[in-house]
Amino acid sequence: MHADDFGVSCGANTAIVDSYQRGLLTSTSVMATLPALGHATDLLPEVKGLGFGAHLSLNLGRPVAPPSAVGLLLDRDGLLEYSYAFHMYRSLNKEYLRQVQIELDAQLAKLCDHGFVLGHADSQQHVHMIPRIRDVVAETVERWGISFLRHSVEPWTGHPSIGRPVNLLKCAVVASFASQRPSHGSRVGFIGLRHTGRMSADRLVHYLTRLDHGTWEIAVHPGTGELEDETALHRPIADYLRHKDRRIEWEALTSDRVRGCADAGCIDLIRFSDV
Repeated sequence: MHADDFGVSCGANTAIVDSYQRGLLTSTSVMATLPALGHATDLLPEVKGLGFGAHLSLNLGRPVAPPSAVGLLLDRDGLLEYSYAFHMYRSLNKEYLRQVQIELDAQLAKLCDHGFVLGHADSQQHVHMIPRIRDVVAETVERWGISFLRHSVEPWTGHPSIGRPVNLLKCAVVASFASQRPSHGSRVGFIGLRHTGRMSADRLVHYLTRLDHGTWEIAVHPGTGELEDETALHRPIADYLRHKDRRIEWEALTSDRVRGCADAGCIDLIRFSDV
């Protein structure tokens, strides 16, 4: 049971810590490109036993590497370019991919310097699934000794509802990327794209009672719905962090009904390091 976005805001950090202490959360991935990383680091003593990964970002926040070294990743304001289509197009450029490598190494080094022991990796908005970018990300995390890289492809069936059209489009795009290359050895199934940001208790219960036997990552995005600093955020992300459903996901992770469902199904809640 995994939460993205540790370090994206103090509100998200607070919800993630509480979801681990009182709820079902076993894992989170940490973002190095936003100011709330410092707050996340301060909370480390409260989450001993929580699994950590890298939430690599090429499209949110400020670069960790010197801007002069990664200019092809940036918008006119010096922020990492938000547009997914931009990164798809730029990935055809070898110099862009070289700069991606520089930024990824800088982010991983920063997370390690802050005391995070990383056992897996994923990315903001699944940008690591873009074919040429995925190759660079896979090589980088392997070099850093990270065992698991998220394979962001959900099953097409078995969901509680169709989902928002924009999320269905994301599912189709990511699945089309994945068909073009191996999944770099991922042994963990994935749920969390179709209902991104709207993983209610009802939906968690649905998945926990219907998923096939095996090892699954269920990705959620808990938060308080509060945002204290948006200086490095694009407007859509700021609005997303304020959305009421962030609190709904937090409540779902700490729900007695969801815990009872997991217990009744004899489901082991584990970290990536336990696989």
